Amino acid sequence: MPASAATGDAVVRIEGLSKTYGTTPALHAVNLTVRRGEAVAIIGPSGSGKSTLLRCINRLEEPTEGRVFVDGVDLTSRSVDINKARREIGFVFQSFNLYPHLTAQGNVRLALRLVLRLGRAEATARARAALDSVGLSDKYASYPSQLSGGQQQRVGIARALALDPKIMLFDEPTSALDPELVGEVLAVIATMRARGMTMVIVSHEMQFAREVADRVVFMNEGVIVEENTPDELFNRPVRQRTRDFLARVVRH
Repeated sequence: MPASAATGDAVVRIEGLSKTYGTTPALHAVNLTVRRGEAVAIIGPSGSGKSTLLRCINRLEEPTEGRVFVDGVDLTSRSVDINKARREIGFVFQSFNLYPHLTAQGNVRLALRLVLRLGRAEATARARAALDSVGLSDKYASYPSQLSGGQQQRVGIARALALDPKIMLFDEPTSALDPELVGEVLAVIATMRARGMTMVIVSHEMQFAREVADRVVFMNEGVIVEENTPDELFNRPVRQRTRDFLARVVRH
């Protein structure tokens, strides 16, 4: 664990967060804190509220109740400038969401031009640095159709990183990839973690969660059932629901 994760202040603080779709509850009274420099993995069965929780953090979904603070800013406040606040939050989706008519460099540069209003030269330099950091220094001029799924996802990560966020959120970043391409994306995330990036990762890759996360959160039916270090949660889970889930998904 990075030293800052052990003693750092909270980058994300979630208090009593609930989300209901009509009469269907997706989240119920969730409380969670993510410290600076910490990597938190969220696991659980499909429909347990993992992605909804992630999307509530930057208000892609509007919470029904509760509060979300990012770097001390209350994102659920009526007065918050949500577009400004979102600049501090990198988000990597399941799908790549790249513009097909733009090169890898163009996709990353566009975010810098639109969000940070950088000049073309500065945006180009930052886009290339971000692509370098995810191992795509030879793909500046490649279009999405010329890239593998893993490379496209790495462009998506570079696009988020280029904005220099305070935290990175990953929503099942490998779920759309062929199995042989999963490793290259997970390796990039592991490198970011080693460099001290604060991140929350929703993933079904149990071994990755075990190896990379400082803390693992298990969700079921919209609530946090259990959270602990990877060693404790995977090897000595306290709750029966956690034990049942792990017995089905973890390979021994």
